[in-house]
Amino acid sequence: MTYDTTLRLMNEAGDVKRFVIPGEEGYSDFWRRDKSPIESVELVKLLVAIRKLSTFIGRNVGEIVWSGMELDNALALDPTPIMGTYPVPAGKTDLMAGIMVQEAYKRVEWSERLREMLRLRVQPPTQYEYKFDMFFSVCESVYVDGLANKSVLGYYAEAARDWRITRTLKSLIKPPTLSEMLHLWWRLAAHRDPELYKNGHSDLTLGGLVMRGSLDQYYSKPMQTMNSIVPALREDCPALPSVSDRCDFRLDLYEKLWREVLGHIRFWPGDRSDRFMMPDMGEDDELAREEAEQAAVKATIVNYANLIEAALPQKNRDYTDQIKGNVANFENVARVEGNDIVMLARNRVDRHLLHKLEQVVRNATDRRNVFNRGLSSGKIHSRRLYRAHTTGAVFQQKKHEFDMRKNVVLLVDATGSMADPTQWDQAEMIYQTLFTAILEYAPNARLFAYNEVRNACRITEIYRGGRMLTVLPHGRTASGEAIIATAMNTRIPGKKTLLVHLTDGASNWGCGVADALKYCKGNGVSLLTLGVSCSLSAKQSLRDEYGSLVKFIDKTEQLPKLFGELIISEMRESRAPQ
Repeated sequence: MTYDTTLRLMNEAGDVKRFVIPGEEGYSDFWRRDKSPIESVELVKLLVAIRKLSTFIGRNVGEIVWSGMELDNALALDPTPIMGTYPVPAGKTDLMAGIMVQEAYKRVEWSERLREMLRLRVQPPTQYEYKFDMFFSVCESVYVDGLANKSVLGYYAEAARDWRITRTLKSLIKPPTLSEMLHLWWRLAAHRDPELYKNGHSDLTLGGLVMRGSLDQYYSKPMQTMNSIVPALREDCPALPSVSDRCDFRLDLYEKLWREVLGHIRFWPGDRSDRFMMPDMGEDDELAREEAEQAAVKATIVNYANLIEAALPQKNRDYTDQIKGNVANFENVARVEGNDIVMLARNRVDRHLLHKLEQVVRNATDRRNVFNRGLSSGKIHSRRLYRAHTTGAVFQQKKHEFDMRKNVVLLVDATGSMADPTQWDQAEMIYQTLFTAILEYAPNARLFAYNEVRNACRITEIYRGGRMLTVLPHGRTASGEAIIATAMNTRIPGKKTLLVHLTDGASNWGCGVADALKYCKGNGVSLLTLGVSCSLSAKQSLRDEYGSLVKFIDKTEQLPKLFGELIISEMRESRAPQ
């Protein structure tokens, strides 16, 4: 049964602009706008959103599907927690995103492979196998949550962690149990406050544990033992350069810890499902109910599987082959893809700087006179005097319109060298202010950014529908490919293109800039480059790449003057005889 508790915000035409679910706020409400009240459509839209979020995690996540959809080697997510209310509330979207983050990191970090390696090494007796699996799962959960905590993904992992822990602690048996101890430790050890676990366990009454009495007598010593690995899991292991190194590190860590912890919990049950320690327990009604719910959800997804697969959008457009056909150095071309994963950007337009830039841009436009005739006031138009005795409409108004007459595109370097928050804040202020000035005289101008994600140069349009968007600066700099891909896919027949490129350094990946300059020159694209916060070596490298068509901004006050010099230089070049 579907319950619709949404508040619909309507536009003037009566169309739904946005769905709001009161009381279900969450982080995803800031970026997830594409929703539907129809179950099958909403499942598609949510899956697309989760797939986009997964691209920030790593290369080996693979395809993400709902449980019940047939796809080999895919990461299957159980949608049971989010089904029943559509559109899915933001709080539940956070939960599903967090589950994806945790499972994706486990795949990227080879968790299942590590489990089997550790099992072969410690060879737990049959009666301890259930406890071993529980121990390993929680240790890996602490590790992957620590990885997520290094970025905004930690907020989503926290939502999933709280949900998993609360659900577990609501179905406890009389302590002590390994499950309870591990989950209480997980909450402390994986917290976004990296120092919280040092406070130790002290009579934690969580998830319905009130009136259960003090747990210190059971859990203090084993939790102290577990705490011994927290710094290594959160700091030392992630610092290792390769996945295999990190696996070997955790293998040694878990082996030692398992042997120490086993001495404390040898005679504890794992939880109510530990049949070696709880052999006489009958069928648990709650577990049976959960299994029935999961079976029902899986049946629903199976029924929708073909519909969902058909509705899923195709993967990001790949421009690599197009670029290889337009460069001489095609062997070194980096993979280039389109991208639509964006976040709303904060307004960083500098109004004082904007006014000066508008004057600069205006000087680069063509002015034309536009007349509005047949008016009842204004300047007398001699050819309309015959109307004086009838309508009196013998006046006209003369206006000046300014038009850049070119297809204007702004391309922003959002690679790893821009990742410093101060530098990226300055870059956002510059490109937002400059683009806003350009829009005044070129209303069809477009704004793009490029970065590296999963070994591909991603080209993202970051101004859509009148809103400024942004991406996370990341990865290597493939300026040549980014320039060519942007120029190729923004061309307007019969119009020359002005491509303004903002960067903080030279290309360090891919085919290089020489082929991009050659492509632009041969296809009517005027390329101008602004260097933002460049070091001395970066300035020299950019001069070597771009020649006279590059200017360097050390202080934002220099932007109008330097951009004006670039525009004037470009205008002279374009008017020079070929």
